[in-house]
Amino acid sequence: MLLNEPITDSQNQAVAIRPLIVSDSDTIRQYCSPFRHLLFGFEAQGVTSAMVVPPASDIESLLFPGAGIVEYPALRFPLFFFQNRKLLLSRMEEINPSIIHCYGISKTLLAKSLSEHLGIPAVITINSGHIGVLDKMIINKNFEKIIVPSAQIAEQLRQKGFSQEKISQVNVGTFADESCACFARPDRLASMIVPCSFDKFSDYEPLLGAIRHLSVDGYEFVVVFMGQGRAEGQIRDFIRSTGLVQTVTISPQMRPLRSVFRGCDILIHPCCFDGYNPAVIEAAAAGLAIAADKNNSEEFLRDGSTAVLFDCNDELSIYSAIQRLLDNKELAKSIAQTAQDCLRSSNSVSSMVDNLLKIYQAAAHQ
Repeated sequence: MLLNEPITDSQNQAVAIRPLIVSDSDTIRQYCSPFRHLLFGFEAQGVTSAMVVPPASDIESLLFPGAGIVEYPALRFPLFFFQNRKLLLSRMEEINPSIIHCYGISKTLLAKSLSEHLGIPAVITINSGHIGVLDKMIINKNFEKIIVPSAQIAEQLRQKGFSQEKISQVNVGTFADESCACFARPDRLASMIVPCSFDKFSDYEPLLGAIRHLSVDGYEFVVVFMGQGRAEGQIRDFIRSTGLVQTVTISPQMRPLRSVFRGCDILIHPCCFDGYNPAVIEAAAAGLAIAADKNNSEEFLRDGSTAVLFDCNDELSIYSAIQRLLDNKELAKSIAQTAQDCLRSSNSVSSMVDNLLKIYQAAAHQ
């Protein structure tokens, strides 16, 4: 801002807002890129922000001078509850937040407690329709606004009895690359990536079967399953027993995601049981063609336009969707570019930040 430039009312309001983000390790790992975009967006608007996170949350990937990071509990022993609490509250006096923003439902009690102690409002972002009875009671009573990333999740919450007036949709913001990664190098073997958590083998069996049959039918490609979970051993056994060792590999999650995605052509989003997956946004922003379950929560994915959709329980449906992208690389690139354009218009970081600041302002005046 120029020294002589007048300060607008919206800028004054932004300066007055000091959000404190409270979240858990799993949400931080999953939402690493959106958090980074959000914090940089706050800094660009002159908004002072801070985060309360558990220790060892991979928070280093988010760090930059504009945001304060508070690890809680600082002393990781049950007997130090009161000392940890005292340390946390002393840091709150330094930060002096004006609103609590809880991401995910794991830390609702902590967010509620800080809100009550500091006498400031709290809002919450919910990324899945799976809400327990106790969490529902806490959220309904103690949070002014419920923020969701998609209309599908909003509808699921309404069906569970949450108030329509409390729910606001804010699209996850990102920056779409100028270039498109999908089949950008025709001489390279086609590559696909599957970012996921391996909770149940049955969730991935149809996909693995489709990959096996594509390989048997002569298609040449590599697939990376990126993640971890209880079913990893069974997936590895399937890969070995079906001769897919040279085609399919399993990798832990790598960061930054955008750099990983830029080296791939297709992202496969096979199951949507955990709700909204921000990795899909990052992949689309990098210019990957998306093949996804038709029941996904990512509303920008439209069959034949910004993605190819399939039935995650139907091996033939998955086979056909992936085959379509491998057979017609121009179609795959067109789908990827259309998705990038869609993100530029509906999932910009500036819109995400502006919408959140409006919600904070409204919550402060209720």
